[in-house]
Amino acid sequence: MRITPLHGFGVTWLKCPACRLKCRPTAVAPDGACPRCGEPRLLKLSLGGRPDQLAQDGDHR
Repeated sequence: MRITPLHGFGVTWLKCPACRLKCRPTAVAPDGACPRCGEPRLLKLSLGGRPDQLAQDGDHR
């Protein structure tokens, strides 16, 4: 059994624009619609992207 991460780099969530439900891609209906309201179009959210890089100067090491 594979355990999927809930947060961190590369984690994807889907959000329904109609009912605002956030779910994992494995939780959608077989036709790809929202499991709560049946909206056919879900928005893809990517959380935990690259961290902001600080400006490098001689003081911070």
